[in-house]
Amino acid sequence: MSAFRYAQDRLPVGIILLYFLLDLWVYATVDSIGWLTVWFLLGIFPKTNVCVWNHNHHHCRTFHNPWLNRLLEIAYGFQTGMLASTWTLHHIHGHHRHYLDQAQDTSRWQADGQTISVWRYIAEGIFLTYPRAIAIGRRRPKLLRKYLLELSVSLAILLALTTYRPLPALFVFWLPMLASLIVTMRATYYHHLELDLEDPMAASRNVVDSKWLNILTGNIGYHTAHHHKCGLHWSKLPQLHKALEPLIPAHCYTRTVPIYYWIDHLDRLLRRVCQPLCRRSAFRSRIQHSTDTTQ
Repeated sequence: MSAFRYAQDRLPVGIILLYFLLDLWVYATVDSIGWLTVWFLLGIFPKTNVCVWNHNHHHCRTFHNPWLNRLLEIAYGFQTGMLASTWTLHHIHGHHRHYLDQAQDTSRWQADGQTISVWRYIAEGIFLTYPRAIAIGRRRPKLLRKYLLELSVSLAILLALTTYRPLPALFVFWLPMLASLIVTMRATYYHHLELDLEDPMAASRNVVDSKWLNILTGNIGYHTAHHHKCGLHWSKLPQLHKALEPLIPAHCYTRTVPIYYWIDHLDRLLRRVCQPLCRRSAFRSRIQHSTDTTQ
C-alpha cells in the first residue's frame, strides 16, 4: 500500500520536500549574507505556494501514517510560518465554520460592520493567528494539548537550529516564514472581501481561468467548491465546481494576480512555438517509419 492517501500528492510533496532539503543544505553550508539574501528573495514566491499546500494538507491529510504527517508538517511549518496544526485550529475551526459570520471568523475582513484595510488584515494575521488558534483550542482541550505538544517540538527544533547557526537560520527560516505569512494574508484578504454573508454560493471569489495558479496551489482557485466541501481532496475540486457552477454568481469570478497571469502567458507562448516543431518531428517520424517499412 502506498504511503500517500492520494497518488496526486506524490509529485507536489516530492518537489516541496526536495526544496526543503535544499533549504537545509543552504542553512548548513552558506555563510555569505549576500547569497543568503539571494536565497531568501528567490524563495518568497515558491514558499507562498507551499503555504497553500500546507493548507491543503490540513484539510485532507497527505499520508496514511500520522507520524509521516507530523514530519511533513514540520517541513511545511519551517517554509511557511504556519507551524504544527495551526491551519486546523485557526483556519478550519475558526474560518471555515464561521466565514459567513464576521464576528467569529478568525480571518475576518470586517470589524464593527466596517471593512478593514488590507494592512490591518495582514497585521492581524501576523500577530493574532497563533493567539486565535489557541483560543479556539481552549474549547477543544484534547486538540489543544496535541497542538501545543506539536508546536513545542517544532519551536524547539527551530530554536536549536537558530542557536547553532543564527545568520543562516534568519535567512533560511525566520525571514521566509514571515514573508510567506505576509504574502498569504494579502492573498486571502480578497477571497471573501465584501461578498455575501448569507449565500455560501456568493461568498467566495474564484479564479478558474488560470492554469498555473491552480497547478501551483492545488486548485485553490476553486474557492466556492472548497468552502462547500472543505475536506474534499484538492484534485477533486474542479469536478465539484462544475456541479456548483450554475449557482455561483458571475461577480464571484476574478482574474489571477500578475505573476500567475505571466506564467500562463509564457506557457501559451511556448506551446505556440513548440507545437509546429512537434508536428514536424512527428511528420518526419512517420516518413522514416514508412521508408523503413518499404525497405
